[in-house]
Amino acid sequence: MKVCYILVFVCSIGAQNLSRTSDFKMLFHANGVLSLAVHLYGTPRFGDLGPGYRSDIVIDTEFARYRNLTFAFLTDASTSIARLPETPVKLDKIRYTLIPSLRYILRKSVINGSLFHQCIHTLSREEDENGSIWWNAIQLGFGTKGAHHSYFVQKYNNRDFSLRNSFDAGISAGYYLHGQAPLIGNNHLYKYDLTGLVRYHFGLFRNQTFFVDVHSRIWYSKEGEITAKLSGEINYVILAFDNIATLYYNHCFWDDNPYDNEYTLGAIGFKVIF
Repeated sequence: MKVCYILVFVCSIGAQNLSRTSDFKMLFHANGVLSLAVHLYGTPRFGDLGPGYRSDIVIDTEFARYRNLTFAFLTDASTSIARLPETPVKLDKIRYTLIPSLRYILRKSVINGSLFHQCIHTLSREEDENGSIWWNAIQLGFGTKGAHHSYFVQKYNNRDFSLRNSFDAGISAGYYLHGQAPLIGNNHLYKYDLTGLVRYHFGLFRNQTFFVDVHSRIWYSKEGEITAKLSGEINYVILAFDNIATLYYNHCFWDDNPYDNEYTLGAIGFKVIF
């Protein structure tokens, strides 16, 4: 986590030096997602507590831009809440994500380079004897603008007619850092990963629409083991002036990674996208 803050500080110093040029702009423009879902069915392959609810808070802030290059920082907090016979609400675990990144903006697509930090902490009970789980990875991605959160919101708010019967897609590859320093990682064997998103937009009907997401992720460990996750999500969208509200249904088709496993879970929920 400290590595991410150091990177933000270094980029801030660089921003001050560039601020004298006409091509440089300070943005401080934030987008995000607030969501709450309830699991309807399913039994994960790993986990001490059963499924129940999940809440997510995602904030993606663009700090500065120099020509087509943008410095941004994403924060994400995802909380899993179990639903037990003796206790209707019991906190299970929380997953933090910090991603400082540089984005190069093309006419219809985005190239993204980032440092991906994620940690998982248990709640309402003691951690594993070896402590919490965390990792850091260097990631490089490419995708159409509609697959990237901030531009996706702009497209819908602008009632972009290219969204009718159209696809967006994105892909990223990551290399996980390992070493003796405790900040590098703990309790994981990941070496590489590959993440993909395919998004289909049905079209715009006044202030309503549907879109479907298919998310996939593949991990390759230091021991040569391959694990994967595949999920799909249908979103019914209600458009406002600046924000988007969606009712959604999510189903995890496959998940054999041991961290925050969602195998066979189906959920319905509500999102506010801004």
